[in-house]
Amino acid sequence: MTSAATETPRTVAVSEALVRSRAVELIAKGGDARVLVLRAQPRWHGGELTIDGQRVRVVEGVSQLAILDAYAQQSDDEYLVVLTDRPRADLNDTVLARAYGQRIEEPDEWASVPALFGGAREVSRELRRLDWAATALLDHEPAGGWAPSTDLAVTAEHAIGGLLAHLLDLDSADLDGVVLLAVLSNGSRSSWAGVDPELQDHLIAWAEGQYGTAAAFALRTTATPGGLVKPLALGLAIDVLWPQPAGDLTEAQVAARTRLLERYVAGRAVTPVQAREIANAAVSAVLRLSRENDPEGRLGVVLDQAEALLRDNLGWPEGAERSGILRPGFTARLRVLGTALDSGTGIEEALAGVLEHREATLGSQDLAPRMAVRLSRWLATPETDAHTLGTDLQRQLADGAWVDAALGVLWSGSSDAEVGAAYGRLIERVRTRRRERDAVAATHLGDTVVMQSLAEALLGGPALGVENILRAVVDPWKAHGGVLLIVLDGMSGAVAVDLAGEVGRSGLVEWVPSATKRRLAAAAVLPSMTGISRTSLFCGEVRHGTSATEKSGLAAAFPGARVFHKGELRAPGGAQLADDVATAIADPAVPVVGVVINAIDDATHKNDTSGRPWGIGDLEPLRGLLNAASIAGRTVVLTSDHGHVVERGTAMLPAVAGGDARWRPVSTGPVEEGEALVTGPRVALDAGQVVVLWRDDARYGAARAGYHGGASLAELTVPVLVYQRSLAQEAPDGWEPAPPQAPAWWNDPVVEAKATTSTQPGPAKRARKKPAVDKSEPALFELEVAAVASPAPSDDLVGRVLASSVYADQYRLGGRAASAALIETVLRTLVAHGGRAHQDTVAAAAGMPVTLFGQGLAVVKRVLNVEGYDILSVDSDGVTLRLDVDLLKDQFGLTT
Repeated sequence: MTSAATETPRTVAVSEALVRSRAVELIAKGGDARVLVLRAQPRWHGGELTIDGQRVRVVEGVSQLAILDAYAQQSDDEYLVVLTDRPRADLNDTVLARAYGQRIEEPDEWASVPALFGGAREVSRELRRLDWAATALLDHEPAGGWAPSTDLAVTAEHAIGGLLAHLLDLDSADLDGVVLLAVLSNGSRSSWAGVDPELQDHLIAWAEGQYGTAAAFALRTTATPGGLVKPLALGLAIDVLWPQPAGDLTEAQVAARTRLLERYVAGRAVTPVQAREIANAAVSAVLRLSRENDPEGRLGVVLDQAEALLRDNLGWPEGAERSGILRPGFTARLRVLGTALDSGTGIEEALAGVLEHREATLGSQDLAPRMAVRLSRWLATPETDAHTLGTDLQRQLADGAWVDAALGVLWSGSSDAEVGAAYGRLIERVRTRRRERDAVAATHLGDTVVMQSLAEALLGGPALGVENILRAVVDPWKAHGGVLLIVLDGMSGAVAVDLAGEVGRSGLVEWVPSATKRRLAAAAVLPSMTGISRTSLFCGEVRHGTSATEKSGLAAAFPGARVFHKGELRAPGGAQLADDVATAIADPAVPVVGVVINAIDDATHKNDTSGRPWGIGDLEPLRGLLNAASIAGRTVVLTSDHGHVVERGTAMLPAVAGGDARWRPVSTGPVEEGEALVTGPRVALDAGQVVVLWRDDARYGAARAGYHGGASLAELTVPVLVYQRSLAQEAPDGWEPAPPQAPAWWNDPVVEAKATTSTQPGPAKRARKKPAVDKSEPALFELEVAAVASPAPSDDLVGRVLASSVYADQYRLGGRAASAALIETVLRTLVAHGGRAHQDTVAAAAGMPVTLFGQGLAVVKRVLNVEGYDILSVDSDGVTLRLDVDLLKDQFGLTT
């Protein structure tokens, strides 16, 4: 029988890192000892070591004789580390006499761990419980060492998180399920697959407890080399296989679940809660990569793989159509929207589904569905009657131009045939209604368009002619620092919609007539051609001419004024503006500087502009002009000479001599359907008469990218936009900063008007009477719109709130800044919109610019939010106002 003293003791294999760390200590101690004997399995594959310039030879001490033989071969300049599993009884004193400390050291790998993490002195209890961790940390120590510990005791989170990040070839140990799903779907996969399987199992178990199911799933599904399916793709498949909410399962869905578990998770059971954790992490990882613009360029492969996985491997292609991430899911949601647009029901809900999909955030793919819903809302609004050309033009600029802008985007709205067909049907309904407006306007073309006062034009009287812009707009603003008159040749109302938003964001403030709080619209001279309408604008009277005529015309109207065209706008290298242009704008002695930019008109004749948004960058040197005007303190009047229509499948009519694509001489034949015969002083042809097309779907002669010269509202309406720098405080009488100009349907669903049952109207607010118009001396803007009488307090919710004692107390809290009119407007607008409305909708109802409205809203919230409750709040999107109607009733004592 073998005695206990001679039994072979239990030993473990030691890592090179441990041997190296113990050798470092041996060398650092100095002295005569040059041999270290370690109790360990006598196996070594690391070769000779070099530490601090010293040679260290590791010996496999399988017996006393082997150790003594190594002693005999030891040179004076080398150290020995002996690994032996022999009991003390098998080794005589000769072996131990040369050993450091004359003993066999029991290796404690944990003792070497704190030194690996600078600043640490010990190992935490939870880390020491991981009996595999010390060896792993020693074996895989990176060349630069582990990240220093911020605690005296090295934690498992710090040490094992760092180990895992190192094995995944990551710079940071800031890991979670989302990060692991993402990195293991790209280059980290190969690094992880090369890790020892036993260590993989340990790390997977630890990661599941530390980071959750998704992290373990990512590590487990990529642990073996050769696998092709990325964990993110599997996660996206799980997202639709175990949806939230669960709903009813189909047989194909259940079968696909089984296949995924058998083929990719080694048959391991996955609970619904675990599945959702994996799915949520996968979705978060994809969205994070999208926000970061997919720096590794791997996201497309993941999405394609997920689609193929559902379709080919799992046999459930319908699953991709249920995804909020995969492309088929986006198409499916667009088709639901298309069906809703046809039926007229569930449209807002369908749009919300589209916008929740990842694809909606990419490449402006949300624009077409948004525009489709806006146009559907517009069709749901009641049409108002227009009885004069002035009303036609103002309605076009306030409403129709936004319709045209939306149509431009929607025209090429979808590559999917089914969705495209639904968009096409919507477009036809919109164009039919737009064409009806054009037909009505055509009947008003014979009206005398001679503006006696701008007040008349604003009240729906005779239209403001383009030839009156100098007198009605430029002249009164000229006294406030001079005017920069920028004529964007061919700018339609739709282009003005795109451009005005960007100009406003550049720091300039838009101003509008106080009477209407809307942008001005002017009528082009007929036929609406550049040589006629633009010349008339600069000359202040209906004329036909050239650029030279325009220069002399503006100088005659405003002595000292200057006009610059095309070639005169070319700036030298490194400058935004030509020297003469910059000098004129900066010179206070030049009352009006006129600049013509031809980019829109040129593009209309040469390029397809049907869906093109126009920005400042497309209209150089507009940016430099706006900057220079702001510095010089000049008012900017941004206008046009005519609009245009774009080529959208127009019917070709025979070309006529002496005419153009949208007009012809009267002598060329009788008036046909879609045409109008116009005569009078604003027809700038020799005979004072012309035949113009008012339909936007016809042309004379060959097709071009776009046309003008006719009498559709898109061609006839000239936008007049007025801007000043934000610090400007002075303005002509009757002008004020513009409230938001978007129609209500642009930002919010259409609210069906409810008939009031009140027979006891409250007192109406006093309004000034419209002054009599002095024909010899125009009385500009001397009018005020009468306020609509409010229902009696007992008849509506808002009235009862305003009449409550709680409101009286809260109103006093608002102090001198509180405005009863603004509070009432905010409440009524939000109540009318079901408790939610875009801030622009509410600001427009209040007639306030957004900047001032924001300040006023803070006071309104102070009054309404009783005891700090969020009765009135701003949604997470930062632009939607929310009114909690139930809480409003409760806090203001209206529940009984």
